[in-house]
Amino acid sequence: MPVSLLWAVDVRGRVYRLSTGGQQWEQCHDTKLEFKRVTAATQCCWGIACDHNIYLNVHASDLSIRYQEETYENQRWNPVDGFSERLLPSDRWQWSDVTGLAHQPLDSFDLPSSGWEWEADWYADENFEAEPTEKGGWTYAMDFPATYTKDKKWNSCVRRRRWLRYRRYKARDSWAKIPSAQSALPDPVSDISCGGWEISEEPRGRLSLWAVSLQGKVWYREGIQHHNPEGSSWTEVPVPGEVVQISCGPGELVWAVLWEGQLVVREGIGRDCPSGTAWTVVDSPSTVGATGVAVGVNVVWAVTKDNKVWFRRGVNSHNPCGTGWIGMVGEMIMVNVGLNDQVWALGSAERGLFQRQGVTASELSGKASRALSAPRDSERTEHKQPPQRWSSRSRA
Repeated sequence: MPVSLLWAVDVRGRVYRLSTGGQQWEQCHDTKLEFKRVTAATQCCWGIACDHNIYLNVHASDLSIRYQEETYENQRWNPVDGFSERLLPSDRWQWSDVTGLAHQPLDSFDLPSSGWEWEADWYADENFEAEPTEKGGWTYAMDFPATYTKDKKWNSCVRRRRWLRYRRYKARDSWAKIPSAQSALPDPVSDISCGGWEISEEPRGRLSLWAVSLQGKVWYREGIQHHNPEGSSWTEVPVPGEVVQISCGPGELVWAVLWEGQLVVREGIGRDCPSGTAWTVVDSPSTVGATGVAVGVNVVWAVTKDNKVWFRRGVNSHNPCGTGWIGMVGEMIMVNVGLNDQVWALGSAERGLFQRQGVTASELSGKASRALSAPRDSERTEHKQPPQRWSSRSRA
């Protein structure tokens, strides 16, 4: 079974991770930042720092993250100059995208963030449809737009060539701030949750990242893929009320808690619409109202204001709302669902970390909660075992 990580934040804002192949918590020493929330996937971990900015930690891997930028140089023939950049007013830009509609000069391409670096300078692509072109990479056509060929003909009046440049993501195993230009949210974020990597037929590395602002608005991060781990932009998702917390599972499940204590379920999530189409309101399992929710593949857990824990029956991809609540023994202040629908929780008394025992495919609610005892790396060094008090955790 592949090694997975349990991420946690203590009450001082320090981030730790516990490997299934290890025996102690390891602190992330790469930053002096203090964090409020973390949410993890197999390949990365997102966090909200106490400076209200969102950070991304992409795990080191032998598989590099590269992105290809491209632009096209366009020229037209005239009897005086031959082929040149002197184009007709009705032609496309001298430098454009493949359609000719967007203006894309070489100097208009910037790195998305400090986490990226250029591998080399621009170069002309001397391949066309898997065949080499003449030196310089030009392809020819009668006019814009038309069918291009690598061979120049007597009636070739226009030509173009593709320029390429690669950038590589370099911020591995460190917390990289998502630039404000990419995270232009109107107010600070109070909660985030990532998932969606098991949505049917999704491309490699695609993730769903949901965020909740202090104003109770919900936002969805667009464009997170293997070659674009930071994503590209935020889209607001209208909600029937003010949201205080959200949870996204590996598949199509997304639940959120409203300020009044009700819960809402996102429906219509799929490959063509990863952010879903509509919300359905679900009543709280208790009259006191819910404060937290956690979802997995086929499970939903909730915590109410009296620290009671609840399990939702009948939840699956075809029925994301489920059928009813079952009360569990014990009191917790926070619940999280990890891989294989395993359940982790923070106790209400000492903020200790608990794992749900006996969770299987046939008994998703498990049998009982057991305290997780593992020393921190600093504790072993100092030969002492102070109480472990956590503020949040995430499993990946």
